[in-house]
Parts: sequence; C-alpha cells; structure tokens
Amino acid sequence: MKIVVTGAAGFIGSNLTDKLLELGAEVIGIDNLFNGRLVNLEDAMKYKTFTFHKSDIRDLNFLLDVFKDVDIVYHEAAFTSVPQSVKMPENCNDVNVNGIINVLNAARRTDVKKVVFASSSSVYGDTPTLPKHEEMSRWPISPYGVAKLACEQYAKVWHHVYGLNTTSIRYFNVFGPRQRDSPYSGVIAIWIGRLIRNEDLIIFGDGEQSRDFTYVKDVIQGNLLVAEHDIPGEIINIACGNPIKLTDLAKLILKLTGKENLSIQYADPRPGDIKHSFGDISKANKLLGFEAKYTQEEGLRDYLKWYVKKYNVNLKIN
Repeated sequence: MKIVVTGAAGFIGSNLTDKLLELGAEVIGIDNLFNGRLVNLEDAMKYKTFTFHKSDIRDLNFLLDVFKDVDIVYHEAAFTSVPQSVKMPENCNDVNVNGIINVLNAARRTDVKKVVFASSSSVYGDTPTLPKHEEMSRWPISPYGVAKLACEQYAKVWHHVYGLNTTSIRYFNVFGPRQRDSPYSGVIAIWIGRLIRNEDLIIFGDGEQSRDFTYVKDVIQGNLLVAEHDIPGEIINIACGNPIKLTDLAKLILKLTGKENLSIQYADPRPGDIKHSFGDISKANKLLGFEAKYTQEEGLRDYLKWYVKKYNVNLKIN
C-alpha cells in the first residue's frame, strides 16, 4: 500500500512510520519540523520505500501533489500541547483546524481511499463521567481540545457530505520512545529527563488526578487495525483502559529506576489540565478487536530500557 503519514518526524508519527515500513508499505512522510525531529526518522531513512518531505499541511497545493495514488493518509501532524494552546490559541487553531481541512480536501480531490485522524481524549474535557465513552457529551476546556473536537467533526462531515472514508482515533495520554523531554511534553517524558538529572519529580496539582496512560505500541496497533477495518465516519477511543493517579505513577517510576531517594514535589495546577481521564475501549474492541497489550508498568519498563540503550545513560531498571 502507498501511505502518507503527516507529522512523520514526531513522536507518534515516527513510530507509526517505522511499523508501516516494517510491514512492507510505501510511506511518504510529511513534517514541517516545528516539533518533529529528523533524528526520529533515522531508521525510516534506511528504507528505499520511504520518502520524506519537509513541508506544511497548510500548503494545499503541496498536499494535492503528494496525495496522488495514495491509499491511506494517517493525519498525525498537529499543534500538540495543551499549555501552549492556552498561550497561542490562534496558532493551535490554524495548524489543527485549517490543517485538517486541507488534508480532507486534498484527500477527497485525489481519491484517497481512507483518512485516519489522530484525535485526543482532551475533547471530553473535565466531565465527571468515567470512563469516557464515545457517545457522551464533550466539553473541552482548552483551545487544544476545542480544535481537536472541531477536526473530528470536519472529518465526520467530509464522510457524510463528500463520501470520504474517515475515522478519528481519540488517543489517551500516549507515552513511549521518542517522546521529547520538554516543558510542553507528556509528564512521563519530563519525569524521565528529571530522573537522569537526579532532580525531584514535579506534579502540577495535588497528584490525585488520574490519567489513562497508553503505551505507544498499543496506539500503533490501534492505527493498523483501523486500516484493516472498514468503519467510515466512526470515532474510536484507543486507550490502556486502566487509569492511574499521578502520585502513584511517580512512585512507580521512582521504584522502577531505583531513584526512591528523590522526592515528589507539588505545584499549582495548570490552566486547561483535566482532573481525570479514563477511556472506555469497548467500542474499539467490538469494531476492531482492539485490546491494550501493555500495562502502564510494562510500557514504562519497555520505554525506560529503550531510553537507557538509546542514550547510554546510567540508569538501572528494576
């Protein structure tokens, strides 16, 4: 198959690209390298079946050219940070909403067979209902969440109005190899960076908030299953299905790395952060046969082992 991955140099996009190439697909990667990094595509570049374009999804003419004769578009490119979206809502809307309109229009006009959109659990907002299921009300509380919800609706409308085969996947707190250690990254990547520097772990809030951390390999599995099944217009949760409190997660990471001499510090909550996130994956199981293969502890061990090997850091994994 001929497949396009937007945001191919990013955390999830590069992991997906590697798996598609491993399975024998011809892959075209697109990334403007604002957040993505070429180092994430080192393995992909070894394949003759991989082509990379440094470009932007907001360039419609470029997309119209690249999407010719493509079977599937995995749309992973995005303005990805909730805290950044609070500071720069216009940028978030421009990249995410205007970006997906270009992707959908280009896919429709070039007869792409399927578009798979990477959405987010942030669309649910801070509603008290747990676990979060696809049919419940959505009340996003950050510009990022609002933009992702708008993107989902556009994907659904392009299916109903234009007949384009689209599916949206709501990711829940994905973590794993290639996730960056930066102030705007996921908390696990930030904590691993602090562990390496022997710094205490910081939690924004009281630590009682919970997250359904999902290992990236399970997210890739979910994407592949969507490609294999014909479920146009659907929106599906892909999650671990097992939330954990941030304080408990921090203690687990300290235990796994033998860094229990470090402490856990608490800071003021950040605007846009939700209290609890827990994904109901029964729909994914019913339509796709999806089940998470990694518990949070198993995913952490795998991630930490990769980190130690990749960066040759002095960190013993228990």
